[in-house]
Amino acid sequence: MDMGLLMAFLVYLVVLVTVGIITYRMTHTHDDYYLAGRKLNPWVTALSAEASSESGWLLLGLPGQAFSMGIGAFWVAFGCLAGTFFNWTVVARKLRKLTAFFRAITIPDYLEARFDDKTRALRVTAALLIGIFMTSYVAAQLVASGKALSVTFGFDYVPAVLIGSAVILFYTMMGGFFAVAWTDVIQAVMMFIGLVVIPIVGTIKLGGPGAVCARLAESAADTSGFMSLRVGKEGIALVTFIVGMLGIGLGYPGQPHVLVRFMAIKRPGLMRKGALIGVIWAAVALYGAVLVGLLARGILTGDVGDPERVMPLMAMELLPSWAAGIMIAAAMAAIMSTADSQLLVASSSFVQDFYHKTFGREPRPSTLVLLSRLVTLGIGLLGMIIALRQDPANPVGVVFWLVLYAWGGLASAFGPVIVLSLYWKGVTRTGALAGMLSGAATVIVWKNIPVLNDFLYVLIPGVVVSTLVVVAVSLLTGGRGPAVGVDAGRDV
Repeated sequence: MDMGLLMAFLVYLVVLVTVGIITYRMTHTHDDYYLAGRKLNPWVTALSAEASSESGWLLLGLPGQAFSMGIGAFWVAFGCLAGTFFNWTVVARKLRKLTAFFRAITIPDYLEARFDDKTRALRVTAALLIGIFMTSYVAAQLVASGKALSVTFGFDYVPAVLIGSAVILFYTMMGGFFAVAWTDVIQAVMMFIGLVVIPIVGTIKLGGPGAVCARLAESAADTSGFMSLRVGKEGIALVTFIVGMLGIGLGYPGQPHVLVRFMAIKRPGLMRKGALIGVIWAAVALYGAVLVGLLARGILTGDVGDPERVMPLMAMELLPSWAAGIMIAAAMAAIMSTADSQLLVASSSFVQDFYHKTFGREPRPSTLVLLSRLVTLGIGLLGMIIALRQDPANPVGVVFWLVLYAWGGLASAFGPVIVLSLYWKGVTRTGALAGMLSGAATVIVWKNIPVLNDFLYVLIPGVVVSTLVVVAVSLLTGGRGPAVGVDAGRDV
């Protein structure tokens, strides 16, 4: 084992554990544990939001797709960048104002208050959907951690998953949102550097942009559509492919682990600066990830096996061992920055939305924080069990597609309801509830019918059905929901 590679990676893990210990002392209340007391500055908010939204999918899944698919992977980058811009410019500021107005610290909190739901149906439904999709999302991140550690250090898949899970669970349990937000900043910077450095070094190694294009054309001669945005497709197949890839961007407004970042910023007025930072980061990182996968076709020799291994393989091929260790740590950073966020959101669904609110328990703040830590541990262990059940001998594409399934489920359940609730007074409680259920059900059914799943990415029909159902049911049930707080305009 290369000691330089190992030492660089171990230093990164020590930093994360240290942050967890420090932020443990900053976490005194339930509000601190889940929203950092709404005290984040725009830099922390932006970098935390972007790091948590992109996940191991960005450094493992997307380069793997570019390696296999070719420049058609840029369609994914286009869609994600558009979704990031929409989230920051349309959703973020308004959501921050309204959640502060309602004193909501979770998305189910907000939905119940926004629709004045005395039945608790919105809270319970939202919490259950978050728990279901987030647990599978966490499992996908832990699969990614197993891949990154196994390819880098030669660990077997099982111990690799156990090591990654242990680190994530430790600092998330200790520091809650403070730990997650500040480790996300470190992780976002590392991801950014990795996705800039590797494409630059790879391009230089191949002899410049012209040589890169020639080498890619040569290496992909037997791969139909590799060097075309048409990816070898024609007619309706091309249209559904492009719509599906661009449609990934529609998922951003429905991701609770991203939305809570907007809820935690100090003031809504700081959102513009956060938007600038977040969109620039996303643009560089997304296109860098695609370039890593494309350059790997010209640099890596021999059988790569699982395409989702190309980022760590490229780091070890192009960089000194200590620098490769830092870049591999960046891949783990992408995984951890999302897994920790999802653990917090899932645990909040059980503790805040079931134990504290639905069942009316009123324990001391310290007891509530302790319970939150225990639930975080439990959900993390469940995700780890799911990850360990994956077949390490045949894991091709599992991170990319597992993430997209969970992403589509959350997007369809929450995206249309969240956006419409911010801007349309006519949304009713029944309309919101019907929209969440119909969106989630559409994704689950569509995914399990092969002919439909192969035809179009599940998010598109899920979001369309959810939107239509919210509007139709709201109009049928009165056409004017409770508008309290919708026009709140002050910076709270």
